[in-house]
Amino acid sequence: PPWSDMTEDDILWFNLVKSEWKYAKYVQDRILEQSWQSFKKLYLIMDEAQLIFSVNPLKGIEYLQDHRILSEDASDIALYLHTTEKLRKEELCNYLLQHRPDVLEDYVKLEDYSNQSVLPNVLRNFLTKFPAKQCNLDKEQLGLLLIKFSLRYSECNPQAGLSQDIVYNICCSLMLLGYDFTHPLIKNKMSKREFIRNTREVTPGVSNDYLGHMYDNIYLIGPVVR
Repeated sequence: PPWSDMTEDDILWFNLVKSEWKYAKYVQDRILEQSWQSFKKLYLIMDEAQLIFSVNPLKGIEYLQDHRILSEDASDIALYLHTTEKLRKEELCNYLLQHRPDVLEDYVKLEDYSNQSVLPNVLRNFLTKFPAKQCNLDKEQLGLLLIKFSLRYSECNPQAGLSQDIVYNICCSLMLLGYDFTHPLIKNKMSKREFIRNTREVTPGVSNDYLGHMYDNIYLIGPVVR
């Protein structure tokens, strides 16, 4: 119903829905077009879907689609996943990486890296959404995440003059450096000079100073992969 026809109780419950699931703010008009018996019921459906997702992500998404809250469009699913903070990361990884890589592409497009110049920090924050150990990521899955991230970072920061391939190669070097620093069996840790020399071979045009700052970030803050 339109806002003018909603009771105070309806408005209260709908506001609760939007506070718990930011997705509802973006598709508010679509939700209001439907004939809900009550917005308390909508809240309970959204809550139930989140619980189902934590057990079976495919079923959780289907549950929302069956109730016409979520469409089958990949970008719509990506918006729901990107704005729902309480989803279990293991199931999010499972859904995006094993079942719906097309949704992953739209998910990463929702990330905004504009004017974020410290690449290791941006990558570190991105990978907190996909914690490698917690999600049991293999090399292929981690590589796919880096490809999607590199493209998005390059798109958001054209002024940096870094192509997708350059960003990808820097990210790989940062991951290897973090591994080198934290692995207990590696006694002779990589020096800044070695890091710059090795990375410069696959990042033509990138200055030594820039690569040196990348090294310092990992040295001071820690690995990008947790």
